[in-house]
Amino acid sequence: MHDTDAGRLGRRHLAPLVLVNLGVGMHAMIWYMASTVMPSVVQDLGSADSISWATTVYLVTTILGAVAMAGAKARFGAWWAMVGASVIVALGSLAAALAPSILLVLVGRALQGLGEGVLVALSYALVRELFTNAQVPRVFGIQAATWGITIFLGPLVGGWLTEVSSWRAAFIATALLPVPMLAMGARILRAHPRSDARVLPAPWWRLIMLTLGVLAIGAADRPPQPALGALLVLAGVALIALVLHLDKRRVPHLFPTSFPQWRHPVSLGLWILLLMPLAQAPVYVYGPYILQMYRALSPTLAGYFGATHAMAWSITAILVARLPARWQPASILSGPTLLALGLGGLAATTAHQPLPLVLASLVVVGVGFGVCNMFVNQRIMASVQKGQEDTTAGAIPTLQGLGGAISAALAGLAGNAIGLDGPLNADIVHRASLALYGGGALLALLAVAMAWRFLQALDTRAPTA
Repeated sequence: MHDTDAGRLGRRHLAPLVLVNLGVGMHAMIWYMASTVMPSVVQDLGSADSISWATTVYLVTTILGAVAMAGAKARFGAWWAMVGASVIVALGSLAAALAPSILLVLVGRALQGLGEGVLVALSYALVRELFTNAQVPRVFGIQAATWGITIFLGPLVGGWLTEVSSWRAAFIATALLPVPMLAMGARILRAHPRSDARVLPAPWWRLIMLTLGVLAIGAADRPPQPALGALLVLAGVALIALVLHLDKRRVPHLFPTSFPQWRHPVSLGLWILLLMPLAQAPVYVYGPYILQMYRALSPTLAGYFGATHAMAWSITAILVARLPARWQPASILSGPTLLALGLGGLAATTAHQPLPLVLASLVVVGVGFGVCNMFVNQRIMASVQKGQEDTTAGAIPTLQGLGGAISAALAGLAGNAIGLDGPLNADIVHRASLALYGGGALLALLAVAMAWRFLQALDTRAPTA
């Protein structure tokens, strides 16, 4: 009874609870508002060939912001770190809203990602400071529910503002979203003591090299000569490989030293968490765009279709949270399997089949993530090498964001080559669906193989664990 009481959240916890949920909710709102309005943005600015860049630059700078949070919090305190990041988000939103061309929209999305990366990481860090250990699981559960609710609200607000006014109004609205968090932060954090913990300098050169590698892949569709584009892809891959090589010899590490080999369970689990976003990114890069421009859905409805997989992910994660341990390995293996089936369904249905079949495929994609993500994370952290706990915990969101950014860049390269940057017809959409979603299904099958090896490696280590 005492332990149960210790984990309860009372009235005195309401303000801190609201604060740590506002950062998570703001991130989800901006993510899905922007995803909903981007088809209208590129149509209005005549820049359909740049739609994938909005996702790539956003995800890359989100990683940079998350890494920068610890240093900013240690140097300036949680309150001023929150203020600075909120200003960056607002400036990015206003830059996108006022943009005369796609270039300033992309600058705005990059600034949004940078500020949001800080705010989301800060929200998770404050959970450990504002609540007891017994209360932390409940708080994280409420944050997951907040994410699910704001996933529903993002397309609604973004689509409605686009339809009654314009996409610029939607970006102006995102500039106001940090304000409630600042108001609550002023009440709680201004008197909050600054942490005395020593923070190691972030590995900025390796992060910059990762960023340049992803951007080089994304820029491969720009050169006038295909050979130069191929060289950019190779250069991007080489930079990412170089970072992985250097990271084993530098401290602090970006990734655990077992990554990227295919033997240690931590490395195999991280491969699953990298490959699944790598497979899925075309869904949110081109899903709403094709549905709005080819299937003639409204911005709101196309946005909801695009967010269906995320809602299915959240609901499934809640439903399987108490799954008995004996069923969890099957859940891990079924996750990438369902992802492959869902992406295969999208490859077959997006161009010609009834919209309910497209919707069903999106649900299967989301269920694939929701049914396994939590258990893969748990087993990675249970198998972590001594002294690499924090590195491994930080590598999980870094690799997921990196997978999404690389996939968005590759999706833009393939989509523009097929013709998604021009007027859409059945043949273009069919070929693009096969290439983007079918290619993603193949990557998901590779994640299935990794999941199988992951479970075998866990079984091998179990007697000595």
